Amino acid sequence: MRVTTETIGSISIVVGLGLLAAGCKPSTEAPAPPNRIQTANSASVAPASKITFLDLPVPPEPEATAQLVAHGKTVYEQNCLACHGAKGDGKGDAAAFLLPKPRNFVQANYRLRSTPIGHLPTDADLFRSVSIGMAGTPMPPWRIHLSDKDRWAVVDYIKTFSPRFADSNEDRSAVSLGTPPARNETTLAEGKALFTKMACITCHGESGHGDGTSAAGLVDDSNIRIKPRDFSKPGLFKSGYSTKEIVRTIQTGFNGTPMLGFHGTIQDQDAWKLAYYVETFVKAAPPAAIVRASQNFLEREKLGDPDVRVNLIERAWKYDPAVIRVKKGQIVEVTFEPTDNGLGVGHGFAISSYDEVAFLNGAMVGAPKTVKFRADRAGQFTFYCATQCSTEKLHPLMNGTFIVEDDTAKQSASAK
Repeated sequence: MRVTTETIGSISIVVGLGLLAAGCKPSTEAPAPPNRIQTANSASVAPASKITFLDLPVPPEPEATAQLVAHGKTVYEQNCLACHGAKGDGKGDAAAFLLPKPRNFVQANYRLRSTPIGHLPTDADLFRSVSIGMAGTPMPPWRIHLSDKDRWAVVDYIKTFSPRFADSNEDRSAVSLGTPPARNETTLAEGKALFTKMACITCHGESGHGDGTSAAGLVDDSNIRIKPRDFSKPGLFKSGYSTKEIVRTIQTGFNGTPMLGFHGTIQDQDAWKLAYYVETFVKAAPPAAIVRASQNFLEREKLGDPDVRVNLIERAWKYDPAVIRVKKGQIVEVTFEPTDNGLGVGHGFAISSYDEVAFLNGAMVGAPKTVKFRADRAGQFTFYCATQCSTEKLHPLMNGTFIVEDDTAKQSASAK
């Protein structure tokens, strides 16, 4: 078994939905609530979690009308085009900075599927892939940012890049995983024997670290070198880590890679036994970290509730909103969440002349970071990415404008 680090697509990720500003007029009966700058999100979804590919609930698929496909094109252009390209060939502007490379939808060699090797995925497979993203890549879990309708629409649009989806003779039936056998010493021993018999050991190695004798020469369908999966690191499994997902991968393989699918070659129960053995390579969890008090000795103002809350999103190496406007003296709280992980280190946020109090580093998809500070200096400042998220033309241009207005300078001395 040769499970590689390639996945269905690193749709890099240009995300975020529109900006919604909400404000309330002061009342004579109660103090005015804080001003808020918020992002509108049409998706009513739960926060990102460790849900796996097969366990993600799939809502009913709408009819693929021309209107839905047109809507999918709009969603794609807003969120997917920067990596996958206008032609769906994986050659967007950001593709040069990404590993693994974005999926080429024209070739249609999809990795995450419930169908046999060489076959197209089901529509539900595509929906799940878009929804949960790909761990360890810039492909985010789009269920955080996009509604069910948006995700179904982009699935239908993605299918237009390959004529294979229009072929009614193309078999897209999901394989059965069968009934899992008991997990015991006998089945684990049988799984270990299968690991050698099915040549898994030649790529993944005796230790399961992806260091087998054939590992150094493996390439994908684009002739890019790929490394077999390191079974000791469950967090790198792109479809999520569970026995069922390992069995599905054993049976279906990864299109466009040396990882074969064994559906029809081995019995279903043998696939489960092999998966049981694969799980034995996982290292024990490290001991809990010791929590120490902060080493920051700077005197800081004790800030109360913010006057302004800003929900800041990164989309395609740009900030949304690109301009933040506050009043001098206001307490500002910025919650920053990127929609891709850049080169794998996330994105950051800092403000020139305020970076000693407003500085965030390494914010990741699904793991926003928040900073609170007082806007005590009036003027126009630049906010920028404090994390080396890319090179050349992307990271240096990731900035916005922070404006602090001084109302006291405009007040008249007249009693009127």
